[in-house]
Amino acid sequence: MTARAMWKGLAIAAVLAAASARDAHAYTFIDEVPDDPCARARAFDPQDGSAAAQQARRACRLVAFEQRLASERAQTVAGEQDARDAWVQKWMGGTQPARVINPIAIELFAGSGIANYGLVVSWTVLRQLEVAGRWGQRQMSCADPTGSGTGGDCTRSMWNVGARYFLGDRDFAPFLGAGFATTSAALAIFHVDPMNGGGEFLQGNGNANSLNASAGVQLGVSYLRLSIEYIFEYLIYTGANKNDMQKTPNEDLRKVWEDSLTQDRHGVRFQVGFAF
Repeated sequence: MTARAMWKGLAIAAVLAAASARDAHAYTFIDEVPDDPCARARAFDPQDGSAAAQQARRACRLVAFEQRLASERAQTVAGEQDARDAWVQKWMGGTQPARVINPIAIELFAGSGIANYGLVVSWTVLRQLEVAGRWGQRQMSCADPTGSGTGGDCTRSMWNVGARYFLGDRDFAPFLGAGFATTSAALAIFHVDPMNGGGEFLQGNGNANSLNASAGVQLGVSYLRLSIEYIFEYLIYTGANKNDMQKTPNEDLRKVWEDSLTQDRHGVRFQVGFAF
């Protein structure tokens, strides 16, 4: 190897070593300087009075001050929100009836009429308007074909949807109501043919639809809901069929079914429940 080639190789090696040193130095610098100003300030000796150390300490104090201001602002906003919520709650408690503050209620009812006990779910959608769904039953017994006692279970089941309009803004307020109901029951009668004096035992099912109107008063106290009302049912459809394969309509069953519902079209209902 000539002297010229040897010097050329040494020069190349020196350039590569310098580049490697610069890369290593840059990497070390980035790695050692943290993003947190307070971490950078702690990296200096407490006795270090250099400009870099003082600048790092000022940056740390500024960050701590900003964090304290942010925390104070968050506490102030939370306090203001709590104060507004408390004011709204106080205003509602002093000016709004209980049915508005606690608009949803689950109630039980008992009384007379097409159904004499059941369950009600209601919702006060407006200050003076309540909508409700109601399921109820009335225990009934079927005719006994032997004539020796009561027959089987022919209990009525009723589904009703309706609304109440309150005539006042107080917790104790009168109301008017209206709704639609559908009723069904098993049927059984002993039918005597007037032409030949013979009789037969008929079994089947009855269905009916009705419109209802009501009037009453309601009392709402905190989470408690009480009401009493008079109800009138107006039949708009009655139908009955026998328990045969064809489900044959039967006028005798229908007539007994309609007469039974007509007898119970007037009723008084008492409701009590929990509102939330």
